[in-house]
Amino acid sequence: AYAFFFMFVQNKTATVVDLSSRLEALSGQQARHNSVASSLQSEQTRIEKLSSYFIVENEIVRFTKEIEILGQRAGTTLSIVSLDPIVTKTGDSFLNFQITAEGKFENIQRLLVLIQNFPGKFQWKAAKLVREDAGTAGGAPRWRIEVSLSALNFIKE
Repeated sequence: AYAFFFMFVQNKTATVVDLSSRLEALSGQQARHNSVASSLQSEQTRIEKLSSYFIVENEIVRFTKEIEILGQRAGTTLSIVSLDPIVTKTGDSFLNFQITAEGKFENIQRLLVLIQNFPGKFQWKAAKLVREDAGTAGGAPRWRIEVSLSALNFIKE
């Protein structure tokens, strides 16, 4: 009976050792899987931030709304006059656009700063600033600016 019990325990010990090593391997795989999932999730915000620097052709509407919001934030009346996506012979693409804005001089200045700080790369083609009127009784004069820009970070699909 003792020999039978010894053989029974020895077989169980070998099985337990085998199961223990398998469990350790699985827990190692699970830890690596959790680590990769965590890294991907933390990188997602960086990917989205990097993507915001580019204007994709099918997101032009979102881009124009963001530009119009800059006008509201600056306290001006802003309108986008033209949008012209262009692809050169070398395959480079960019988006020409023209905006006009009206408001007080300090609001126009604030708008220009907001456009300069907009995520993306703009090339300033032209800017024309004109005084619209002398202002109302005691009011500040109104100004109008016309700006032509090229978004160099445009991607035509």
